[in-house]
Amino acid sequence: MSRHIEWRAVTLLAICLTGSIPLFVVSGFQRSVGAHADARLAALGASIWGCMAGYVAVRRRLGPRDGAVIIGAASTVMIVEGLCQQEITIRWLCAAALVVVPVAAAMLLRSRGVAATTAVALAGVVAISLTLPTPPLLRVYSALTMAVMVLAPITVVTLLVRRMQAARDLARTLAVTDPLTGLCNRRGIEVRAGSIVAAAAAAGEQVTVMVLDLDHFKTVNDTHGHAVGDRVLTEVADAMTRIARADDLLVRLGGEELGWVAHFPGPAEVTRAAERLHAAVRDRSVPDLPLVTVSIGVVSADPAPGQGAVETVLSLLSTADRALYEAKRAGRDRIAYAPGHPRALTPTS
Repeated sequence: MSRHIEWRAVTLLAICLTGSIPLFVVSGFQRSVGAHADARLAALGASIWGCMAGYVAVRRRLGPRDGAVIIGAASTVMIVEGLCQQEITIRWLCAAALVVVPVAAAMLLRSRGVAATTAVALAGVVAISLTLPTPPLLRVYSALTMAVMVLAPITVVTLLVRRMQAARDLARTLAVTDPLTGLCNRRGIEVRAGSIVAAAAAAGEQVTVMVLDLDHFKTVNDTHGHAVGDRVLTEVADAMTRIARADDLLVRLGGEELGWVAHFPGPAEVTRAAERLHAAVRDRSVPDLPLVTVSIGVVSADPAPGQGAVETVLSLLSTADRALYEAKRAGRDRIAYAPGHPRALTPTS
C-alpha cells in the first residue's frame, strides 16, 4: 500500500471525522439526559461516519465512485438524523451539515455526481425544514432559506471549478502549440503521437510523415523583413490546415520547417496528399506577400517492433528529413520520397 494519501482522500477523511465526532458527543449527551432513542440514533450515525473514515484511511487513494458512495452515505445519515431526532437544535445542525455536501461533491466528483448529491441535499434540507415543530409559515420560510443555502454555494463553487478547468485546459493547449502558426510544437508530438499511431494501426495503414521546408526563406526575411516572413509562414501553415484532416497532426518543427503526421490507405493517396500540399503552397496568392515554394520529404512505414508511438513518429521525422535533404539537393521546389514508396527519391517538378 502506498504511504501517501491523495488530496481527495484527505478531504473525505476530514469530512467523515467532522461528522462522526460531533455525533458521538451528541449521543453521549442525549444518553445522559435520558433520550435513549435519540442517543442510539446518533450513535448509529456516528458509527457509519466512523466506518467511512476508517475505509478512507485504509484505502488512501479513492476514485470518483468511492467519493460518490461516501458522500451519498454521509448525506443519508444526515437526512435520517435530521428527520428522526427530537431535539430541534440537532435537526438544524443536520440540515446545516447538508449545505456543505454539494460543495464537497463539486471538488471531488464529476458533473453527474455533483448534480445527484445536490438534489439529495436539497431534498433533505427541505424535508427537515418542513417537519420542524414550528408554525407552518416558519417551516416554509425555513425550507426556502435552506434551499438557497444549498444552491448558492454550489453554484459559486461550480463556476469556479469550471473556470479553473478551462484555465488548465488552455494552459495545456498553449504548452503544445506554436504561438505564431497555431500548429503543434515539438512537445505536441508527445501528446498526439499515440492517437495517430493507434488510428493508423486500427485502419491497417502505415504512418506517414511529411516534412516541408520553405525554399530560400532567409532571402524572404532579408528582403521583406521578419514581419512579412512570419506572415508567409503563417499562410503556409494555414494552407496545410486546409488540406489536412481534423485528426492529423500538424507541427512546426522549428524555423521554417513544418511537419504533417497522418495515415493514408496506400502510396497513391500519400502521393496525392503530398502533391496537393506542394501545389497549395506554390499556387497560393496573397496580396503584399511574396510567393514561396517548398521542398517536401515523405516517408510511410509501420512502427518498428517494440517501438513506442513517440519513438515511431520521431524516427519517421528523421527519415523524412533525409528525404527533404534530397529534394533540396535536387534543386528544391519538389517532393522526395523515402525508400519504400514507389516514387522513392524521385523528384517531381
